Amino acid sequence: MFRSQTSETDRKSSWPDPAEGFRTDIEGLRGLSVLLVVLFHIEINAFSGGYIGVDVFFVISGYLLTSLFFGEIKEKNQVNVSAFFSRRVRRLLPASVTTILATILLAWILLSPFGLEAVIKDAFGASTYSMNFLLLQQSTDYLNAQSSPSVFQHYWSLAVEEQFYFLWPFVFAGIAKLKIPREKCAYPMIMIVAVSLWLSIYISESNESLAFFMLPTRAWEMAFGALLACYRSKILQLGQRFIEILAIAGLSAILFPTFIYDDFTLYPSWRAIFPVLGTGFIIASAGSSLSNWLSSPSLIFLGKYSYGWYLWHWPFICLANTYFDENNRIVVNAIAALISLPIAILSHRTIETPVRKLNLFVHKPSKGVIFGILLTLVSVVLVFTAFVLRPKESIQLSSEQNQIPITIIQRDEIVTDTETSKDSPEKTETNDQTNNEPEFNEDASVETIIIDEGVRNHYQLLEAGSKLQYLPDSVGLGGNKPRIYGSNPRCHVTNAAQASPPCLYGELDSKRTMVLFGDSHAATWFPLFNYVAEEFGWRLISRTKSSCFAEELEFPLYGVDRKYSECFGWKKWVQEELAENQVDLIIVATKRKDVPVINEYFSVEEWNDGLASSLRTLGSFAPQVVLMGATPYMENHVRECITSSEDISKCHSMFEKAIPTDYQELEEAAAVKTNTVYVPTVDLLCTKTICPSVVGNNVTYMDRQHLTRDFVLTLTNFVTQRLFDAGIDLR
Repeated sequence: MFRSQTSETDRKSSWPDPAEGFRTDIEGLRGLSVLLVVLFHIEINAFSGGYIGVDVFFVISGYLLTSLFFGEIKEKNQVNVSAFFSRRVRRLLPASVTTILATILLAWILLSPFGLEAVIKDAFGASTYSMNFLLLQQSTDYLNAQSSPSVFQHYWSLAVEEQFYFLWPFVFAGIAKLKIPREKCAYPMIMIVAVSLWLSIYISESNESLAFFMLPTRAWEMAFGALLACYRSKILQLGQRFIEILAIAGLSAILFPTFIYDDFTLYPSWRAIFPVLGTGFIIASAGSSLSNWLSSPSLIFLGKYSYGWYLWHWPFICLANTYFDENNRIVVNAIAALISLPIAILSHRTIETPVRKLNLFVHKPSKGVIFGILLTLVSVVLVFTAFVLRPKESIQLSSEQNQIPITIIQRDEIVTDTETSKDSPEKTETNDQTNNEPEFNEDASVETIIIDEGVRNHYQLLEAGSKLQYLPDSVGLGGNKPRIYGSNPRCHVTNAAQASPPCLYGELDSKRTMVLFGDSHAATWFPLFNYVAEEFGWRLISRTKSSCFAEELEFPLYGVDRKYSECFGWKKWVQEELAENQVDLIIVATKRKDVPVINEYFSVEEWNDGLASSLRTLGSFAPQVVLMGATPYMENHVRECITSSEDISKCHSMFEKAIPTDYQELEEAAAVKTNTVYVPTVDLLCTKTICPSVVGNNVTYMDRQHLTRDFVLTLTNFVTQRLFDAGIDLR
């Protein structure tokens, strides 16, 4: 039905088996796929779905390697497993290890000890082709590196591919031994495609991280490429007119998702079918007009160096973003990606090609396997050595000057009639929240003076911190992360979790229960509310989850190109738990509106409605709900800046840059709309012009937006007093 006058012989000449000839159109397709990935990482909006380039890679590799197995079986009636692994080692490991070690060296030069430590830790996963497991475990929860994801995050796809091909040669060795015909091998391939695709669709709905990163839900893409190799002889019988249609459909199936998919797209799920089928259609349409276009010199050039460019471009982009203003991010990303291309070419010519052509490994494959094992061990040893020898932080972790006795004073019982007539409670509250100079009243009582004196002292510390150029010896980095980040159990749950462990603190048998709810910003307030719970006899339940904003909105997972479905499931679980238990107070904290991720996806109205909806829902579970004011977004990673700069004045942020919009007004509006108590915090963190990186004896931020444990504890009296003034007595 689909045959034409084009002979099968003509098709064979344009579609040689990989063992018999080289298809330039497939090389060009590789060039196109890496270009899509790079354009996506540059963050050009038009290519918001460019991550599907990885799926194109998977299908191509499945087709090529399976075809090589069939060629070997045809020629030798066997599959030499050692020879296969030797080829893979020579093809992949030298460039991969070089990129890893060079990236560590660049990080050693460019980053602070904190940033370097994160790079080296991730290098272990990259060196052992286990990056997908590492990312699944971490769920890209980079609390100390919020400015960018891991520099080795892209190694997840290499890990998935190599895990697949660790098993694949043994499958075909068995096929060779059983003498199963080529076309009949399609049956197990169809089964793999069907089962793996079903797993991808099913698991994506419940645990998108697992589906995104792991082999069982990605294996079908490589198996589909293998299926094409099985049916090559039948596909060769297709007529010219049909393959032209097939080629156009294939290119459309790749390009449309590139332009339509984005960070919100549930992926892989069934949506990966389009780029996978599209790649298969293009492979099957050898000899079409599209094949001629893909064989253009520019695409072949990119395809030739696609592996190296894929390896190098992402570390360059990540490292460049640590030094340049994010307002110019696309330009910075583009320049970094372009600079990485000649590095990839140099790597290909001086490392990949010479090692791949070493006669020793060609004639003695077992030695190639040994070389791969040794090279992996050497890379791990070098990474471990770098970790041991990395620059250690000379600044003390904690000043140990943070936890002070809690004092709550009932203003309305101690102020004089004169004071009451001059300043109503509403006016006093407003002054406290918006000015950095509290007004003092001659008729005020001693207790009120104590409150105002404490506020004045704090403002003086803010002012002094904003003028610091050199770090005093008494200053600490703010202490460890809150204890809920610890294991056994980890109460600040990672991105993959859809439920939380019990996580009870304070006085466990208390009749009064407060819940701390939100994302990592809520987690930073845990030390304060845990201290309050212990001092005043509350039971505290911690319910926080990485990057899971409190707003009832659908948003992407930070650092990963997909919708954060695990967050939505977790919030539903928390709501069901709250409905079944008596709760007296819920404390909410979340990322603010005008920062990356939220700002670029939601309008002010959408964000405000999403926050109000969440607060309203929580209000149905507890008589009192508190919204903590969100924190500023500093211009630099504060700890990295403090530890790598002699002049720490550049670690402070200008008020208008750290707080470019009046997000407090939006938060307060949502709180008023839902009868929620709002606790502003900006005046406790910034002067009118500067948000300092050091206040008193403590560094204020762990990164760009998360407050340190020690600094948070110094705010205890101010927060508890503001809650009391708003009608919430924690005593």
